[in-house]
Amino acid sequence: MANAKIVPLRPHLVLARPGQDGPVSVDWDEGRRMYVAACERCTETLLTERLDQAHGWADEHRCDPELVALLTEILDRRAA
Repeated sequence: MANAKIVPLRPHLVLARPGQDGPVSVDWDEGRRMYVAACERCTETLLTERLDQAHGWADEHRCDPELVALLTEILDRRAA
């Protein structure tokens, strides 16, 4: 019988909140062995070993309006 390594799967979680702020995804990074919370609108991120801390950050995160405006302008130019 071959040796097999059991790798626990952690689901990709997307937490969406109403309003201007973009959705925040919470993923498990196996290489770093940490949770990564990232805002899809302003690209702000948090690395943490605790899932509850990642969810807390996702719930409380608010995008910086100036950063969002700058990213929108740059990305819109690049797309054109």
